[in-house]
Amino acid sequence: MITASALKEEMQAVVASPHILETKKKLTYYDLQNGLPEGHYEIIDGEVKEVTPTGFLQGKWEYLIAKSLEKHLGDKGFLAVGEVGILISKEPLRIRGADVVFVSKEKLDKEPEGILEIAPDLVIEIVSPTNTMSEMELKIRDYLKIGVEKIILIYPVEGNVTVYSHDGQIEFLTLEDEIEVFKDVKVKF
Repeated sequence: MITASALKEEMQAVVASPHILETKKKLTYYDLQNGLPEGHYEIIDGEVKEVTPTGFLQGKWEYLIAKSLEKHLGDKGFLAVGEVGILISKEPLRIRGADVVFVSKEKLDKEPEGILEIAPDLVIEIVSPTNTMSEMELKIRDYLKIGVEKIILIYPVEGNVTVYSHDGQIEFLTLEDEIEVFKDVKVKF
């Protein structure tokens, strides 16, 4: 049983050590060495940009995509969903949150922990009506800049898919089309 004085001491300790997001105007790579702060955000040029938590439709699409990718790519690498942190640059600190990522065993021999400090082979973003085109273009540029091989934008409401490849190709598809997600592996979402 916790005593009132023990609870009071614990509360004072929490107040005495404010959260990293509340104490700094600009975060640096060094700040993250003690772990990522809790919350839904990206870090753009050291500044925390809050993002809206995933809605049900987006969460459903993340699940369906992950399920399909696990079936086709499960033995080829590592898959994660849910605003997975990807380091774009250390200085200024830039971390993007991706909906779905795949990293091949060719790049990593064991499952990564924490934010990804290497470029994934595949990033998938589920575009919601609240995402702006300029916001998505900046994310695509960041992903291409660090060497992501393939970025897939899925527009579930419209049924459209846009695929960006590191070699500069852009494909405009629909959810009815088969989509190459990794070296000769095609899936239909």
